[in-house]
Formats: sequence, C-alpha cells, structure tokens
Amino acid sequence: MSLELRLALIFGVIALATAAGLIWRARTGRAKLVSSGEVIDLAEIGATKDGQPVTSFGSKVTFLQFSTEICSQCRQTARLFHELEQTTPDVLHIEVDITHRMELAKKFHIMQTPTTLVLDKRGRVTSRIGGVARPQTIADELGSFSI
Repeated sequence: MSLELRLALIFGVIALATAAGLIWRARTGRAKLVSSGEVIDLAEIGATKDGQPVTSFGSKVTFLQFSTEICSQCRQTARLFHELEQTTPDVLHIEVDITHRMELAKKFHIMQTPTTLVLDKRGRVTSRIGGVARPQTIADELGSFSI
C-alpha cells in the first residue's frame, strides 16, 4: 500500500470520527419528544429522595434522572436540577442510580448517563434528555407545561 493511500485512509478516518463527534455533541443535552404515553410507576423504580420513598410527582413537571456511580456528568446534572427544584416549587427532581439496576436501564432504553425523562404531573413521559441537559432545554421543557 502506498504512502499516499495510507495518509488518505488516516485522514478519512479522522474526518469521519470528527463528523460523528460533532453530530453526537449537537444532539446531546437536547430534549426529544416521546409519544408513547408511558406512565412511570414510582414504586417500580424504587425512587427515593432524602431517604424516603417518592410517592408523588411534581405539581407541574418531574425530571427523572437516571445516573450511575462513576458518571461525573450525572453529579453536574443533579446539581442543576436541584437548584431548579429549590427555586421552582412546581418542579420535582428524582435521581435513580441504575448501576446495579440493569432491568431499569433495559426497560427505559438507557444507553448513556445521565438520561433524564421529563414527566407531566401525572407521571406520563413527555420527552427525554440524553446527556447533560442544556439550560435552554430545561427552560423550553418547563415552558411546555401549564399548571
């Protein structure tokens, strides 16, 4: 194989990897609408908050975040939702660690962490956010709900 062909292959692979990375980066952190109408069963997922089981959803919106123990971006995302929860009384943030709960990862098709499901006041999934949620995405999601 000639040197020119080798260099062309190397640059081609680099260009392809760069394009894939840019596409992934553009899509992560954005909400994708979910039309399945699935309702979350809080007892099934075993959600807890401050050591107590979560038994109800937020009066406007609930952000259900799936995380893992080794995910550094999960802590950043949880902090962002915690601050939002403190300033917006109609919002509830629930974080579920799926490190040892592969059945939840499979059921909700969690391919990366954090993944956040946006729920209405009845617990119906309206959208999902893969990766760290962008502030504009959160603002858009909050604006899509009426009290």
